[in-house]
Amino acid sequence: MKQAGFIVSLFCFLLTTACSDNDPVVAQVDDSTLTSNEANILMEHLGYDTKDPKDWKIFLDLWTEQEALRLELKNIDPKLAKLSELRAQSFAGELSKYYLQELKINALLDTVISQKELENYYNEHKVEFELQDYLVQALYLKVPKGIKVEKDIKNHYVLKNDKDLGKINSYAKLYAEDFYFDDQQWIYFNDLTKDIPLRGFNRDNIVLNRTKTYFSDDEFTYFVNIIDYKLKNTEPPFEFLVPQIREIILSKRLNQLREKIDQQLIQKTKSKHDIQINL
Repeated sequence: MKQAGFIVSLFCFLLTTACSDNDPVVAQVDDSTLTSNEANILMEHLGYDTKDPKDWKIFLDLWTEQEALRLELKNIDPKLAKLSELRAQSFAGELSKYYLQELKINALLDTVISQKELENYYNEHKVEFELQDYLVQALYLKVPKGIKVEKDIKNHYVLKNDKDLGKINSYAKLYAEDFYFDDQQWIYFNDLTKDIPLRGFNRDNIVLNRTKTYFSDDEFTYFVNIIDYKLKNTEPPFEFLVPQIREIILSKRLNQLREKIDQQLIQKTKSKHDIQINL
């Protein structure tokens, strides 16, 4: 995918960029050159690290290879080479339209969403958010099997008193391969237990009984304490959905704004240029 993107970007770039006298050439194929500034722009666009010499080597090898192919096609079949350039120009026009839209959208898009708007969307679309998995508030701890304090962890992870959590936090910092506890946030049960060997256990019972249990495999012991849960096929708590609702509202605003400015942008842009069609 990176190489395909490079080919299109390179054609568009070479058609629209001229070399500066103060910009050193970093690669050349016959009379075709690539300057340092041009290389930096292309590399950043394609996801290369411009501070990494290895990425420079990879990029310049690819640039010279693709440029040699472009020039070879021009020598062997000028008609196909011209077609390639015309297709690149057409793509550059589409890409320019996209960038112009993004500039306009970034200037006009209102990203502030009020609490009232979030709540209204939640209340009007509850059915769309029905849970397909349990939401839980839970403690989860994964520690190497056989550590000296394993028995002590078994006594404290049930969180019978306030001191237990402090003990568990201490053990987690010292021994845990993985640890989760946030009694103010909800998490999908499947996400919580994706690393726990629950085969042969009834997952529904673990949640519905607010189970405090632990499981072991050859390497680790997994401690689970289900503190609270939300049933499947019910609406998640509003607070859990706020980030998702925010993204939905912003996406709707973005699409509406894009539709609004699309034709305006084209007409306004065309009016600034001397356009002639000769048939």
